[in-house]
Amino acid sequence: MSRVRPAYIEDEIAGYWQRTYWRLWTCAGCDTGTMEEASTSTLAVDQQGDHIYEYSYYPPRSTSELLPKVFRQLPKPLKVIYAETIGAFNHKLYITCAGGLRALIEGICENKGITGRSLEERINGFETVLPTNIVQSIHGFRFMGNEALHQLSAPEPATLRLAIEVSEDLLNFLYELDYKASRLPKRGGSSNQQGGA
Repeated sequence: MSRVRPAYIEDEIAGYWQRTYWRLWTCAGCDTGTMEEASTSTLAVDQQGDHIYEYSYYPPRSTSELLPKVFRQLPKPLKVIYAETIGAFNHKLYITCAGGLRALIEGICENKGITGRSLEERINGFETVLPTNIVQSIHGFRFMGNEALHQLSAPEPATLRLAIEVSEDLLNFLYELDYKASRLPKRGGSSNQQGGA
């Protein structure tokens, strides 16, 4: 990591001061930038008299955060729900995240014209395009969303992370796979092909 020379401001009132430094760090490998904010004050000292700093980083850096996947063919309303669900997970808003996953499933049903009187019936309607065992797994989104929204019970982060991965696979299958497959060269369509295999 390399860094730019820090800038700082200092506020002083009646003998009390607070100083904040900003540094811009740049990764030497991927060239990603991070702003570091370091603050200390007259009272922030340890037993040896050295100043104690409180650090914040922008954007927040965490190995536990999820990066949203890019879906080129996903309708805008579903993109919004998906992005907000990932954001809720990254901000540890687990009840909101579970509600977002449920809303994403409802949105997919709406977009694909899968009807029913309840979400349970609509999820069963996925059997026209998905294997039965996958459909049964998707019911987990409904149960998780019900518990989160009706009982205010937050799922475990590991469970939510897995549910997000399943939802991403579902979005990829329902919206992206056909688009990607259509971009493959058609049989005999490439001038570089020489003979059959």
